[in-house]
Amino acid sequence: MKTLLLDDEQYCTDVLNLLIQKHCPSLQVVAIFNDPLLAIEYLKIYPVDLLFLDIEMPVVNGFELLRKLPNLQARVIFTTAYDQYALKAFRFNAVDYLLKPIDKSELIEAVSRVQKTSNISQTLALFLSELQNGQNPKKILLPIGNELVFVNVDQIICCEAEGSYCKVYCEGKSKPYLLSKNLKDIEEMILSSHFFRPHASWLINDLFITKVIKGEGMEIVLSNHICVPVARSKKQDVLLRLNI
Repeated sequence: MKTLLLDDEQYCTDVLNLLIQKHCPSLQVVAIFNDPLLAIEYLKIYPVDLLFLDIEMPVVNGFELLRKLPNLQARVIFTTAYDQYALKAFRFNAVDYLLKPIDKSELIEAVSRVQKTSNISQTLALFLSELQNGQNPKKILLPIGNELVFVNVDQIICCEAEGSYCKVYCEGKSKPYLLSKNLKDIEEMILSSHFFRPHASWLINDLFITKVIKGEGMEIVLSNHICVPVARSKKQDVLLRLNI
């Protein structure tokens, strides 16, 4: 894979280049830049397969660079020294993100994953820029086995905790997605006011509520016919939320 490295610090590109030479023989580093403006001009002319892209850079950051290159076909692995909230949320999606100083095993794993996936660079840029700008992402990226699945947040009906895993039920899907994430991770990824937890094991989208069964054992019925129990400690909050 023809590879370009971009970081405003030369030390970082030097180290990354050395790690790639030693541990990623499938990559051919064809260009190294410490100036994002020069990298943009290069990428307008010369196609590459993979771009290692720093996020925090002067003049043009990583998100802005991708927006300036709407026709970029390269796959992207983001790199950064800053573990900010938006990046923390993105890390839950578990692909194409490396925190500096870059660990060789994480580099090898990221390269292996990106070679198996389709080109998702522009969607990743949109997802990250939405988070960075304080917007709720319209899509989240779910790691399902060796695949990465983008799911519209407004199509998620509910999520169910199952041990160290989580089931995500979506509109139009007969079977739920099974993720090796806990429910709290999923809740922090979604960031939507329509979602709430009536029970420790459930996160539901209030747009899909069809019925509420009151009584001692209160339940919420969703559009996929799942009956979600309401914890006794949550009952009053749920009644207030649903204006009952």
